[in-house]
Amino acid sequence: MILQALCEYYDILNSDPEVSISKSGYSSAKVSFALVLSGDGQISNIVDLRSDDKNPKPRQMGVPLQESRAAGVSPYFLCENAKYVFGVEKLKENEFQKKFTGTKNKNNGKEPVVLENSGNDVIFISQRSQECFERFKALQHEILDTIQDPDAKAFLTFLDNWNPEDFLNQSKILEYQDDILTGGNFVFEYKGSFLHENAAILKAWERYFSQKQNENTTVMQCLVSGQCEPIARTHQKIKGVVGAQVSGASLVGFNNEAFCSYGKTQSFNSPIGDQSMFRYTTALNHLLASQKNRIRIADATVVFWAETTGGQCEDLVFSFFNPRDVEEDTEAEQPDTPSKIQDSEKRKEIEDILKKVRKGGFLQKEDLGADPETKFYILGLSPNNARLAIRFWYVDTFGGMIAKIAQHHLDMEIIKGDFGARHPSVFGLLKETIARNSEKSDVPPLLGGLLMRSILNRTPYPLQMYNAILNRVKVERSINHVKAGFIKAHLLRQSRAGLTDIQEELITMSLNEDNPNVPYRLGRLFAVLESVQRDTNKDMGSTIRSKYFSSAAATPAVVFPVLLKLAQHHIAKSDWGFKTNRSIEEILSEVDAFPEFMNLDDQGMFMLGYYHQRQAFFAKKKTTTTEEE
Repeated sequence: MILQALCEYYDILNSDPEVSISKSGYSSAKVSFALVLSGDGQISNIVDLRSDDKNPKPRQMGVPLQESRAAGVSPYFLCENAKYVFGVEKLKENEFQKKFTGTKNKNNGKEPVVLENSGNDVIFISQRSQECFERFKALQHEILDTIQDPDAKAFLTFLDNWNPEDFLNQSKILEYQDDILTGGNFVFEYKGSFLHENAAILKAWERYFSQKQNENTTVMQCLVSGQCEPIARTHQKIKGVVGAQVSGASLVGFNNEAFCSYGKTQSFNSPIGDQSMFRYTTALNHLLASQKNRIRIADATVVFWAETTGGQCEDLVFSFFNPRDVEEDTEAEQPDTPSKIQDSEKRKEIEDILKKVRKGGFLQKEDLGADPETKFYILGLSPNNARLAIRFWYVDTFGGMIAKIAQHHLDMEIIKGDFGARHPSVFGLLKETIARNSEKSDVPPLLGGLLMRSILNRTPYPLQMYNAILNRVKVERSINHVKAGFIKAHLLRQSRAGLTDIQEELITMSLNEDNPNVPYRLGRLFAVLESVQRDTNKDMGSTIRSKYFSSAAATPAVVFPVLLKLAQHHIAKSDWGFKTNRSIEEILSEVDAFPEFMNLDDQGMFMLGYYHQRQAFFAKKKTTTTEEE
């Protein structure tokens, strides 16, 4: 199902003239430099193709297919790194000594030729790097010897004349010496054009590639296409999954006898044709390289796509997963710049959709900007050593997907101050389960998949996440609008599913003074007692919240009699003592007795009441200040 959907998406991308995606026999590679060759095969210049950022990034370029290679020597055509192009490599001094000293190295062959030893790094020619260069040169000759093209002739002349020991004698190389040896790829340029874009050279490559494919004599029925065709022995690596190997990881692969059956080896255990393998790997790598088709949720890298061109569906889903508020726009731009206008329009579009979903209306094409019946896919991938694990996989219509994500935001809506995002992102919500100074990687890996399952199935949120947020509130002794919003959303879905005795109408977005729920009223009471204590002594470093909040939420019968007794001292000194007493009396009017113990749902209502009452104080104080001004 997953591979079929990716293959179909490749066909959609391939038919879109506005999308640049690799054709059969080609792939996308990160290229750092271009070696400019002269007619006599000399390096006349080196062009840096990387970005101008503070941390330069290689340029993505379409090059002849670079199949996944293991530990052996396996060169690519027209695009390679320094070990293959120049036959040299670099290691740290301690790594070099460890690798090339002692009896172990003497048994492996001749000693390496050291070109430079700076004390920290060693540039050298090893037996392996020499073999890499020779194999690279042999492959280029095998493909290009049959054509008469000046670009190819200049390139082959360079390879024939090159001596790895002359590496540091080239002035152009010395200019980029450190960057060249860090593993970046090179392409070749002759008379202002890249060799991998030369029509005659590409024709020679395609002839060679077709011949190699025909040598594959293993023909079986492909599980994706259903046709009998040559089967891929190994699959291309998938790159871009956070936490996976930089060189890429396999989505399909068999490297252990325990995974094999019926005497078949490697990927012949799950026969997928060469063409289907190329289509699904290319489409998935394209999604992972895109900024609008990819988000991060806990340890999972999530990609999503629609069975249509244009990108409107993906843009809207991305905005719902990562909504941007005005407060989050920190770029130094004018209010009327195109990006600001676009963000404003996207926010209005999201708000209009939320209003319609809130009223129970069906989303139409004019609401979404695309056909709501378009099939939409979400795939979550997690690293697993040299392989990828499927964290979650969802298929729905575009309109159905938006409605479910919109319902999540509606459930999360809660009154807030002037700061913070109105609609927190999924990853921002997950970060609330860990300490403020923790790393992103500290988010429990399983929570991302559980949270996504709840959002996309409209089911109750994971109890593990609810418990984690309650614990954070108790430990930090404070609650922000994101934590309060999730507590509200969790209780709402628990109520709808009949998993709690709390009625849905009692779980509100803002303060409800008529709410008879006892834990909710106790939370309000705690906020009132804290407020009068703070008003009495504004220089107080800590309030009752720092000492009693956690115990008040769990065992109110033990704590509140003590707090009410202490509060009388502060009320007597307060200028608003009469109003405070009236507030306490009003809150306690529906409380017959303090519960000895409150379960997790009741603790959530306690925190919700506390948060609502505090926000009501802030709103009242802000209104009073505005009126005075």
